[in-house]
Amino acid sequence: MFRPAVAEVRMWQLRTIDNPSGAALWFSDGAPLTAMRGGSGASSRLIVDGLGFLDITDFQNGFPNGPVMDIVDCNGVDLDYTPNPSVQIDLSLSADARFAVTAVGSGQSGAGALKPLPTIDPADAAYLEAMIAQKYVPYQDIPDAPGKSAAEIRALGLQLFPFTPYSFPLAMSIYDWTTASFTRLVLMKIFAYTAMGRSPPPLDQPGIAEAIWESNWNTYNPSNADYMRSFLMVPADSLQNVQTQLAAVADQLQRFADIENRLLAAGFQSMPRTSTVDQAQLFSGQVDIYQLGTEHFGIEFLQCPLNAGPAGVPLQIPLQQALDDYIQVGDTLTTKMVWSFGSTYEEALQYQNGIILIANPPPGAWVWDAASYITPLSDGPDKIEYTFAPGTSFLVQSVEWSQDGKGDPLCLITLQALSD
Repeated sequence: MFRPAVAEVRMWQLRTIDNPSGAALWFSDGAPLTAMRGGSGASSRLIVDGLGFLDITDFQNGFPNGPVMDIVDCNGVDLDYTPNPSVQIDLSLSADARFAVTAVGSGQSGAGALKPLPTIDPADAAYLEAMIAQKYVPYQDIPDAPGKSAAEIRALGLQLFPFTPYSFPLAMSIYDWTTASFTRLVLMKIFAYTAMGRSPPPLDQPGIAEAIWESNWNTYNPSNADYMRSFLMVPADSLQNVQTQLAAVADQLQRFADIENRLLAAGFQSMPRTSTVDQAQLFSGQVDIYQLGTEHFGIEFLQCPLNAGPAGVPLQIPLQQALDDYIQVGDTLTTKMVWSFGSTYEEALQYQNGIILIANPPPGAWVWDAASYITPLSDGPDKIEYTFAPGTSFLVQSVEWSQDGKGDPLCLITLQALSD
């Protein structure tokens, strides 16, 4: 059954909250617990201190030819809207990270589990705080974005991550990712031989050095002090100089990147979710570090056979070989690095270097559990960005070839994010 779009906007509200454990409660939007919320596609995250997250996601029929469905979803528990323009919800929380919800009036009810809070190593947080104090984080000169002050980032951290004393490092790690620091965080992941059974894994240092040396975008080049400082180095005048510097700092640089990537993953896990009504698909132009080519796409995955080494074998594989060997329909891919996506195909087309990724949510998912909308913490307020943490797995749904606007070959890979 279908019906046309309607103008009425329904809302929901928590009427009562039974919280016998006394755990502190916050919504990540910063508004009071009993505020009216909703609107089709809106997802609000309730944070239960020490226990977990409850995502309350509003889906209303607001699209032409859309199905007749007015639902508030609470971590997989669905409550139908009553004929009234709003629904009030009674919420009960238990100390074992369970919850129960009842729609006032209709009596509909259900129970489920909170989504887990991330694990944050205090040593990781302390390390990043030290790097902030030494001005290695965040990136120090951002010529193409307004940026945020430390006070702004700290305030956003308190709002988004109030459940942890490490809210500032979490917020700063995400902010730093949106700057040119993302290059460090990517290179130190994809150029690692992750299947050699060593921790930390050996690095393809020649590949990293070449990528640093060949960077030439805006001020992000090896002659720029801020750019090289992001790699714990000083300006270089030759590839050999970059190689020499990298050899001296590689262990420290790898630790730096590993810690920040772990904090990124914890921050991503904690951000409010985006509903699949609001974003049915996500898009990414690859390879999005311009000095890298399609031969570096295949090394972004744990499934790449080159991860087994031996160390010294260059971590690069022709795209077609990767497509033939482990990027086929039905294969599972697991990322070594953070992946960034946007909301439109057109935007991905601007950043592509021969590949466009199209990501779909798991079947029946109300929210993107694996993807986080990080624009609120971005250095640029107009930079629409959704991120997947390292270790996210995807099912390959299709691989097709097309052309970009210049007539060059363009590989379109459609992926489905897999549930944990």
